[in-house]
Amino acid sequence: MIVLRYPSRALVGDYLRSGAGLVVGLGVLAVVPPNIPVVLIFGGIAVLFGVFGLRTLQRHKLEVALTENEIACRGLATKVLAWSDLDFMRLRYFGRRGKRSVFGAGFMELKLKGAGTALTFESSLEGFEKVAEMAARSYKNNGLSLDPATASNLIDLGIDSDAAVGCDSPPNVL
Repeated sequence: MIVLRYPSRALVGDYLRSGAGLVVGLGVLAVVPPNIPVVLIFGGIAVLFGVFGLRTLQRHKLEVALTENEIACRGLATKVLAWSDLDFMRLRYFGRRGKRSVFGAGFMELKLKGAGTALTFESSLEGFEKVAEMAARSYKNNGLSLDPATASNLIDLGIDSDAAVGCDSPPNVL
């Protein structure tokens, strides 16, 4: 079993953005006389960045455990997804056009679902590639086909999902 986390250094920017948004939103509300448009706009900004800060805190506290049989996440709640139950996998890239790089101008998001459990991970998770590799192997072993975008994004991560089908041994663990 290996345990993965989001490194603090990867979350610092999100904490700073959240704090800056809260300062702007709450600062304007504190200085400007209250009226409906100001409260709606800057109150909304404060709420939005507050939620973003809570989401960042949730990722900071999240622990992801990988075994050859399942993936488990412990944070605000504990979720366990057996690899044999995996019936949905999507790997998407978000970033600027022409600057496709997991660690550069964008990030990837991996969504996994099965047996009523849904898990989402961003590429800043330590060991993200290992999660994607194990998910792809399990997805294919479950007899499911990857969508073209997911297959392409796996290739960008250096993962050949077709080569992993039918493997009896677990992948090399970090």
